[in-house]
Amino acid sequence: MAKAKGSVSTAAPTGGRGMRAPRKRAGVTPVQQPLVPENPTGGIDLEQYVPAYLTFTATKLASGAAAVYRKYYGVGIEVWRVLVMLALEEKVSVNMVCKLIGMDKGSVSRCFKTMYEKGFITFSVDPDDGRVRYATLTPAGRAKHDEIKAVALERQRVLLSCLSDAEAQTFMGLLLRVHANLPNVEKATQAYIKEKGPKAITST
Repeated sequence: MAKAKGSVSTAAPTGGRGMRAPRKRAGVTPVQQPLVPENPTGGIDLEQYVPAYLTFTATKLASGAAAVYRKYYGVGIEVWRVLVMLALEEKVSVNMVCKLIGMDKGSVSRCFKTMYEKGFITFSVDPDDGRVRYATLTPAGRAKHDEIKAVALERQRVLLSCLSDAEAQTFMGLLLRVHANLPNVEKATQAYIKEKGPKAITST
């Protein structure tokens, strides 16, 4: 993943402030010094609040991709995400899509219906459980995936062009670790609410 000439600046994005790394204390490594997301006003400091920038980035990326895919390829971002799964797996169920992508069952069912009507998928029934249907990619679905794949990879290339090859690999590895840690976040959230109550206020 070579760094492109004229790569994207690492300066703060227009209209907002970039996320600055926390200051290091003497003898304390970044791992030992966690982000402190509160500012003096008592509000959350967005420059130190990771979920905010994850959301900002994901939302803007998805919005841009959705506009391009719908205009030039006639499909929405959810259809593209399922096409990506089907290009990797022989067949997928609604529950499989929900688990990997995080879409709700209603959205996945509607997405499957749209894809079926467009001729992108066919359905088969699980021989061990007649209630489970699997979607399988058709030649037309594979062709649509291949059409969009090139622009999707170009968007990723430019997104990461502000990083070196090593940084990009590290970034991807960190994203995978953070994603795998999401179940622990939900468990900790429930434990916190159980202990503190849903209206708990932390004094500073």
